[in-house]
Amino acid sequence: MSEEVIVTRGSQITLTKQIREKLHVKEGDVVIMNLVGDAVMLSKKDPKVFDNFESFLPDNFEKILNKIRHDEKERLKRIGIIE
Repeated sequence: MSEEVIVTRGSQITLTKQIREKLHVKEGDVVIMNLVGDAVMLSKKDPKVFDNFESFLPDNFEKILNKIRHDEKERLKRIGIIE
């Protein structure tokens, strides 16, 4: 899907109705624009995207994180700074 829009004197663009409906964008929503090569990628920012981020972490993540943080010598050995 592509839409042609005109850049205004104030360097603004208007999202067409078709794009707004496809992205479920309404007044007050935040959108993210990313430059990919010579193209602009637009997506709707989802403020709830990280509400349930724990699901991709392993069950023992806290234990692993504590070990990394507290076992400094082992970490330095693992990354090759000490033997």
